[in-house]
Amino acid sequence: MMRGLGKAGVVGLFDYAKVSRWITRSAQNIDEGFVVLVHIPVGGGLPYQDAYLVGCSTHEEAEAKIKDLYPSEPNIRLYVSPLRVGDTKDLKLARNEVREWQLQN
Repeated sequence: MMRGLGKAGVVGLFDYAKVSRWITRSAQNIDEGFVVLVHIPVGGGLPYQDAYLVGCSTHEEAEAKIKDLYPSEPNIRLYVSPLRVGDTKDLKLARNEVREWQLQN
């Protein structure tokens, strides 16, 4: 069963990132953003994993936006890390944008 937007597991955070699908977008790029890793326990095996870029100003806001994507997952674990200003600008991340982030092999 597919959860969230992703199909494949995420094995690292900053290794050869490739931006894929966009969920929301506004016209103005921002200076603040976060990378959010999602882990959902699946039986006794490895957790289901996804990664997102979130354009917002606080850790709490980024966490809330991702939790909204997984309303039926009570055991979700999120790992939130801020992006540097230069990274956010290079990614052209917009305010309130949530973008799935996949790694290239």
